[in-house]
Amino acid sequence: MKFRSFLISSIAAFGFLLAACGSGSGGGNQPISVAISNPPSSVAVSSTAAIMATVANDSKAAGVAWTVTCNSSSCGSVSPSSSTGNSPGTTFTAPTGVPSGNTVTITASSLTDSTKAASVSITITASASVSVSLSSPPKSVVISSVSTLTAVVSEDSKAAGVTWSVSCASAGACGSFNPTTSPGNTATTTYTAPAAVPSESTVTVKATSVTDTTKSASATITIAAAPPAVLADGNYVYRATGEDANGVYFVAGVFTVAKGAITAGEQDFLDPANGQTDSLVASDSSVSLASNGNFQLVLATGDSNVGVNGVETFRGTLVSSTHAQISEFDPFAAAGGTLDLQTGIAAPSGGYAFNLQGIDGSTRENPLFIGGILNIQGTLLSTANSVFDYFDDGTIGHDQSFTSGTVSAPDSFGRVTINLTPTQSSGAVEFGVAGYIVGTSRIQFVELPNDTLQGTLGGTALGQGANTGNFSAATVSGSSYAFIAVGEDAPNGTATFAGGFALNSNGTVSGNLAYADTGSDQGLTIAGGNWTIDARGRVAITNLTTSASNIGNGPFTFEVYVDGNGNALVLGNDAIQGSTGPSFAQTGDLTPGNYCIGAEGFAGTANLPVWAAVGPVSIDNNLNWTGFTDYNVFSGVPESSVALRGTTDTSSGLFSITGLNAVSPTPAMPEFGYYPIDSTKVLAIEVDNNQLGLFIIEAITQ
Repeated sequence: MKFRSFLISSIAAFGFLLAACGSGSGGGNQPISVAISNPPSSVAVSSTAAIMATVANDSKAAGVAWTVTCNSSSCGSVSPSSSTGNSPGTTFTAPTGVPSGNTVTITASSLTDSTKAASVSITITASASVSVSLSSPPKSVVISSVSTLTAVVSEDSKAAGVTWSVSCASAGACGSFNPTTSPGNTATTTYTAPAAVPSESTVTVKATSVTDTTKSASATITIAAAPPAVLADGNYVYRATGEDANGVYFVAGVFTVAKGAITAGEQDFLDPANGQTDSLVASDSSVSLASNGNFQLVLATGDSNVGVNGVETFRGTLVSSTHAQISEFDPFAAAGGTLDLQTGIAAPSGGYAFNLQGIDGSTRENPLFIGGILNIQGTLLSTANSVFDYFDDGTIGHDQSFTSGTVSAPDSFGRVTINLTPTQSSGAVEFGVAGYIVGTSRIQFVELPNDTLQGTLGGTALGQGANTGNFSAATVSGSSYAFIAVGEDAPNGTATFAGGFALNSNGTVSGNLAYADTGSDQGLTIAGGNWTIDARGRVAITNLTTSASNIGNGPFTFEVYVDGNGNALVLGNDAIQGSTGPSFAQTGDLTPGNYCIGAEGFAGTANLPVWAAVGPVSIDNNLNWTGFTDYNVFSGVPESSVALRGTTDTSSGLFSITGLNAVSPTPAMPEFGYYPIDSTKVLAIEVDNNQLGLFIIEAITQ
């Protein structure tokens, strides 16, 4: 579009030169003419609009006088009433009410020749009704605690904001606001809870529009005498991936909750400079409710190489009583991850789809992505039924084998170690991982620091259970698997990927592929490709081409490792790109509701620092977003309750969302292409050239 505009303007300029170099006659005293340029067809009452005129053949450039008329006594106003130049403009302010006939006429009259004028008719419309909503108010707070409340006011042209009030059964002892009136269409205040629990234990907070006092929104908040238990008793497995001062880092572990307190735990931590297993210091660890409704997880390791003086702090949003998204919330690192109730620590058995990502052990610290199927029988790896693929900074291995593998017995927290020896012909070296068992369906991995590879890797394994070794074309034929992934591409380095692979019954592939790197981003249509699956659950997607791409239209190669229950892991593995990430079978579409967002990416600044965010999101019936995140960018200052706003364009598959930009959390509507999994889960990739970002939203069911 920019090129076309430039071409048209160039042709126009060239035409002027031809006229100027003509016969030498012509030109003459052309009459003055006036035109109004691209006027609005309608303006809402009390709203403003810019009006521009074009005056031709006025050597004085005296400009125009502006007038507005209608069939009522109040037609609105123009300011200024006269403006000079051959492209004069004014601002029209619509009347406060709709005039008779619903229209006004705006006229621009030449100040040099008042007989020359232009007029335009504009329809005046009634403004939409003011509405007020509260953005993710906390469900409960502790006595005397301080919380930030945010009201969103729509269709208020005055942006006058709201007044705040609170009521409860203990009149006069319900808490207070500062300020009591907040201006703007996103109006915030600080609520201080009462010093004692009121009668009936609840208060009702209310935000009332200043412009239209008949419009308000309210929420009921429970006042607790002490922090409520965030997590039920049990063991919880956590994992996070991000960046600290030494580079990429991974952490995974388990902690025990009893009566709201953390009583024990252990974790594995790995970055390019450090790698160790630490027991958690229970007396200095805790899980509590943050004032904004997220929870805060404090894990003390007693290890000065980890966290801030040995302490890691995370913020999290509960998706259910057994699952949460988490984000590191301290100056040590920026990282995103998950928290899950441990359902058992039985030794791994059968097939597991797995992936690992990070860097290899070379001095250049090349990006390394590994994926495959591990078949575990007792304490040994069944090499005949296992397979792996890898991308190591452009060195590619497909359908590789292991010569051996061993698996330790789980400890009391469900920690196992797995050591794997690839065949010599694969070009890969021995590597090992510590794994924390969530249950039979999932294990969280961190590479062992003393293996031969000496890399910095982390990842996940998905248990195949009864599906082990029983996969066939019928397992996935006709399915579509959506995914998000982080990796690198050949032209520009660090990159993110997303899309949906439709595995057609005739063995072909269709769907979409999107990517974003430091140079560009594109949403592409898959033009061709083929797929096969083996009995282990390894789906090979080959010869995948796209209609066009700045990183090459193919052929791309992806391996998809399925668990047979709708979950999978994807490995991008070709000469153009390497990547890995989660994938899910698509069975439904986005629906309104309350969601948790877990987001992570790379800031669009020097050195691409990692950013991560987590928080609650409400998506209304028009698929508009409101919510907030606890947000952190590496080497920055963690920010609590960053407002999240957005809209959804279902025709183009785009979310437009403010509040996730690492440089400035609230720029003008960054865009994310989205891929629905079902009515409870959606994946998205940022596609606006501002930064790199990926996220998942999951429906809150607790």
